[in-house]
Amino acid sequence: MDEEPKGRVEIILPGEETDASRIWVGRGAGRIKVVKLSPWQSLIVTAVLLLLLFIGFTLLSGAFLVLLFVAVVAGGFAYLAGMLGLRRPR
Repeated sequence: MDEEPKGRVEIILPGEETDASRIWVGRGAGRIKVVKLSPWQSLIVTAVLLLLLFIGFTLLSGAFLVLLFVAVVAGGFAYLAGMLGLRRPR
């Protein structure tokens, strides 16, 4: 059970900053670096996520409105066909 460490652990003490402490560098699979964001960085990340959610909900709402319009038109045609006595051939 002689295992070698897979990577070097960098311990950054509170209040201590290094040149690489705010940069994420990934060289292949399995490397994760967690950094502490400043309040402004957290605000920017939150704003971007909210913007993406807003855009997604807007697109979904637009798609729903298009489908609603298609359903109303199809229902109108079905209603008119029923009023005119048109039947589907069997």
